[in-house]
Amino acid sequence: MAFDVDFLKIDTFSPNPQLLKEVEERGTMKTPGKIKDIVGDIILPEPSEDKPYLFGCMVLSFDGKMGFDDDPEGTLISKENRFDAKGAKLDFWMMNVCRCYADGVIMGTGTLKARMNKLWYAQIHDEDLLTARKELGKKTDVPLSIIASIDGKDVPFTHAIFSMENAPVIATSLAGADYIRKNMNRECEIITEPTDLLMDSDRIRIVAAGEEIADTVSIMKLLRGCGLKHISVEAPGYIWTLIRDKVLDEYFLNYSGVMAGGNTALGTWGPATVAEHSHAALLKVGFTEGFVFTRQKLIYNI
Repeated sequence: MAFDVDFLKIDTFSPNPQLLKEVEERGTMKTPGKIKDIVGDIILPEPSEDKPYLFGCMVLSFDGKMGFDDDPEGTLISKENRFDAKGAKLDFWMMNVCRCYADGVIMGTGTLKARMNKLWYAQIHDEDLLTARKELGKKTDVPLSIIASIDGKDVPFTHAIFSMENAPVIATSLAGADYIRKNMNRECEIITEPTDLLMDSDRIRIVAAGEEIADTVSIMKLLRGCGLKHISVEAPGYIWTLIRDKVLDEYFLNYSGVMAGGNTALGTWGPATVAEHSHAALLKVGFTEGFVFTRQKLIYNI
């Protein structure tokens, strides 16, 4: 698939240059050339020892929806932007950029269920970005596909991702891990202590923490111990969980100039309150005729 620099290039600016500088000064990477030419510098900080550096990646309609009612597949929000073809393609390319920077990509079970007839995994479609991973010091050709589940019971066992030679990882609770092991038609390994997850495996590795319900913070700590430094999160529900637990660091959130309506909005199951809510500061903004690119820093405890 062709991703032409001249076609995709947009001007970006920072509403918070001092905050952006503080964020980027904590990183050691250099922005690969193609990324810099299209959207400018993107430098992610080094992670702490307690968790990977976590950044959300998704697109919303201009009216704040993440899918159409008649087809909830999230990529359609950008793909069906018929008014702004540049913005539609730029959004898909930015997903590839986020994957380029990531050691692992977290997907939700709902994402897989919306794509039961498609082999959906942490694939990178731009050959230049595959090369750029080496510049960023990544150890694998593509990031590890990680499927997040609260209790294991929502995992679509027949999805094509589970038939891949290099098996994905599932993150869930201890009870969920046991349920998956009993129902998955493939050998599984339950991971509760640090191990090298970046090595290829033909077994379904299940990273488990929490008894009945997944302990998100403990899972993130375990993933960090398993060698993952940067994780892109594409699962909308899990993005909201990470915000609720105050562990999502950034958010690459795009807005596509379509009006979707309906109820498929982020965070509908767990609203914040007037007294207790998180904030987001704009690190970077760019736009075309009917598309807005943003990089946001999540701010907690104000």
